[in-house]
Amino acid sequence: MVEVKYKKEKSYEVPYFYTGGEYLYSYGEISKFFREVVENKRLFATKCPKCAKVWMPPRGHCPDCYEETQWVPLNGNGTIMSCTYCYFPGMSGDLIRFLDVPYVCAIIKLDGADTYMIHGVAPPEAKLGVVKTGTRVKVVFREERTGSIADFYFVLETSG
Repeated sequence: MVEVKYKKEKSYEVPYFYTGGEYLYSYGEISKFFREVVENKRLFATKCPKCAKVWMPPRGHCPDCYEETQWVPLNGNGTIMSCTYCYFPGMSGDLIRFLDVPYVCAIIKLDGADTYMIHGVAPPEAKLGVVKTGTRVKVVFREERTGSIADFYFVLETSG
């Protein structure tokens, strides 16, 4: 039997509201990701010490090896692997309140990561095809951050 040891790190908690009342939601073992976004405007991934795979979005344990992962910083730059323009806000949550329509929903491979994350990209203009597969992007952090995945989005690397 394998003994599992957990680090005692304070969980990052955010309020969660829905029609039945107010709750306090904890991010648990991925709290560091949101804490770094809020407090330091930095993106972190997790790396498996056994297989060396870097997970983004981060995981507390490697899904391949079941090993506890370690935190590694990312520079916030990446490449779009696939994307689509969204002309209707739909059910995208907080992010669409900060991106104009049309925005781009993209699968992004961040530099230094082995996996992909799905996130919003603000196109420099409302012209179809400006953002496409292979486009390089960089992270932009909102000035007011609350511990939500919508605290950051991406723009083209060539954008100011």
